[in-house]
Amino acid sequence: MSSIGRNGYASSLEGLLIHPTEGNGAVQVAKSKIGGITTLTVQVAGKLGVPANGAGAVSLNVTVIDPEASGYLTVYPCGTPPTASNLNFIAGQTVANAVVAPLSANGEISFASNAPTHVLADVNGWFRAGLGFTAVSPVRVFDTRPGSPQGLVAVDQHPYGGATELKVKVAGVGGVPLGTVGAVSLNVTAVGPVGSGYVTVYPCGTRPNASNLNFSAGQTVPNAVMVPVSASGEVCLFSNTPTHILVDANGWIAG
Repeated sequence: MSSIGRNGYASSLEGLLIHPTEGNGAVQVAKSKIGGITTLTVQVAGKLGVPANGAGAVSLNVTVIDPEASGYLTVYPCGTPPTASNLNFIAGQTVANAVVAPLSANGEISFASNAPTHVLADVNGWFRAGLGFTAVSPVRVFDTRPGSPQGLVAVDQHPYGGATELKVKVAGVGGVPLGTVGAVSLNVTAVGPVGSGYVTVYPCGTRPNASNLNFSAGQTVPNAVMVPVSASGEVCLFSNTPTHILVDANGWIAG
């Protein structure tokens, strides 16, 4: 497979399989659901094509299968789980998302879910620490759902769509620096859209004719997004259909 920028090199798509009907992946883990106080910590450095030293983050494809209730999954560099999500799901759903996850000092990543679910994870590349991409512990930037805790950036909590765009300054937030950042790595989730549509995340100014995630009415859909920031360190989010939006940051790229 091809390299990922200047930072790391893709391994074969192999990984961590904890679904009881699937064979073991390259790393053997307990074949049981995680959720609540039951989290999963996995050594990644030195395995799956990731070097034992020098990797700062890994690129994953993560899938939840057969969750027992609606909830979310967080992939993080161990320690205390952050208030952030990489996948959101409803009971019985199978949901996949691309995830860039920082590694702990010991080269590990952890998986936490607020609802019991099986998890599949495939490693497809890694980023060298300190070169180009800088990983940060996942952090909630904002949440537009009324009654939900505000993230690091307070926004008006209502659905956004059509003529109502959302502009948020991400430079200087959650480990993303002021001045030197050129792009940010985000996890963007649409929640409860009133119809089918899409969300575009862009560096403000002229909106591109492109989408970062597509959804149907009532769906909860996440996606990983790498987006440049404006000269003021902002990103803009547009949806053609009113929907709530959650955004978490997990890294940045120097300008």
